[in-house]
Amino acid sequence: MAKPKSESLPNRHAYTRVSYLHQAASYLATVQVQIPDADADADSSQPHKDAHQFAARLQKLRSTNEKVARRFVSDIRAVSLKAQIRPSPSVKQMMCKFCDSLLIEGKSCATTVENLSKGGKKPWADVMVTKCRTCGNVKRFPVSAPRQKRRPFREPKSGEGQDGRDDGGHDG
Repeated sequence: MAKPKSESLPNRHAYTRVSYLHQAASYLATVQVQIPDADADADSSQPHKDAHQFAARLQKLRSTNEKVARRFVSDIRAVSLKAQIRPSPSVKQMMCKFCDSLLIEGKSCATTVENLSKGGKKPWADVMVTKCRTCGNVKRFPVSAPRQKRRPFREPKSGEGQDGRDDGGHDG
């Protein structure tokens, strides 16, 4: 008996790489930086100066982690463009396309829901607004609207020509 052939996924290595980069970027963006204090036993005569140096070292390590996480997000974008794969919408919503930051609620972004309809009476007009704290840019996503299918998978409308374009009633 032969082993049944598994479903083949083109560019599996690219999907695997994107997944790994996303996991690594998420880890680096959320990890709490801890510096072991080598001078814990020594009695410090200048506690204020030591606290300032400790805070500076901590901030430097945090910024290094953020830079590496941003590089990983940039690599995710480059790999997906090069291999022509589509990251899932949830992955794309977690990335700022302006500064390549990983958008984590409460840490690197702030999310609100706004409804700009008259008096906020239309529940289908809710929009999730995500503001990046790194660059200040805003992303907007409809909250309850169903996603439209990609063009090749859409049903052709009645009254359209064979090529999928509306001829507008002209014979020319």
